Amino acid sequence: MELKLAFIGMGNVGRAFARLLMARRAELAGQYGITWSVTAVATAHHGSLISQTGLDLADAVQRIESGHTINDLEKSEPVSNATEAIDRCGADIMFETTPLNPSDGEPAISYISRAVLRGISVVTANKGPVAYGYHELRRLATAHGVMFRFEGAVMDGCPVFNLAEFCLPGARILSLAGILNSTTNLILTGMEDGRSMNESLAHARHLGIAEADSDSDLDGWDAAVKALALANVLLGIDEPAIIAQRTGIKELKAEEVRTALAEGYAIRLVARAEMSSGRAIVTVKPERVHRSSVLGCVRGTSNVLMVKTDVMGEIGVFENDPGIDQTAYALLSDMIRIHEALNRASKR
Repeated sequence: MELKLAFIGMGNVGRAFARLLMARRAELAGQYGITWSVTAVATAHHGSLISQTGLDLADAVQRIESGHTINDLEKSEPVSNATEAIDRCGADIMFETTPLNPSDGEPAISYISRAVLRGISVVTANKGPVAYGYHELRRLATAHGVMFRFEGAVMDGCPVFNLAEFCLPGARILSLAGILNSTTNLILTGMEDGRSMNESLAHARHLGIAEADSDSDLDGWDAAVKALALANVLLGIDEPAIIAQRTGIKELKAEEVRTALAEGYAIRLVARAEMSSGRAIVTVKPERVHRSSVLGCVRGTSNVLMVKTDVMGEIGVFENDPGIDQTAYALLSDMIRIHEALNRASKR
């Protein structure tokens, strides 16, 4: 089966996925029976276009990475913006990888809704739509017979949503706790090693995991939005989760970190979600956790998620020093899931 693909957003994640897609072309065809063509690419700074016959993805990636426009790409037609690309792409799957808006998830939610209303399945690596639009987007996707998948939205390619969907049938997740932000975790472990917060933040920027404007990380917004997304999906609720507390690490003093360390504890930015009066409540704040605990032993850019269940007790997922390639894999895994669903539907 040939899948027609559209890319809305072609930043680091989108390009990493494009490279993975091209590298795995033969494997996808041989192992899964998947062939593909790209019918649209929409970017904020390098142009947007559609193609009836399939455009040259490698050329598009190379031009974007060189800072050039893609609007004159062969076998394609320029369009004005992402909205027009969605309306005219005729794709089977749209990959949405636009930047996070931590306050309301837009415009990604609108892009996804627009695609779903046109019968296009959507894969996103953007946590905003799952945090702020999950229930409505899921309802729309079901009503229009398409799929909305988002494994890469939290913890890169680590199978946190797939774990609940495919590995825990009949179990209920009651609460969750995790270290979800790599930048703050790297800063906190750097402070344990004697560096200042500013020195540790500079190191995070050098590694490419912290933006020039790192307030989203330091103020706890990134972890809070991730926890909202996890709570919406994993806790099985019908109402959107809410943030009850969001405290970052900006006010944390080096002495507090060193004192905790001397007493056998680590300070970590911990995101939690649990049920209260029928609602999922999210909190994010620095906590003293024992260094030998699951949360306390996570260092550097690594992340961990622990979920408490009714029949399996507490189980966890750990990822060691994740990177952009893991997020790209999440997009690939979701694409394969959608292909399998389309295959099953075609045989009925």
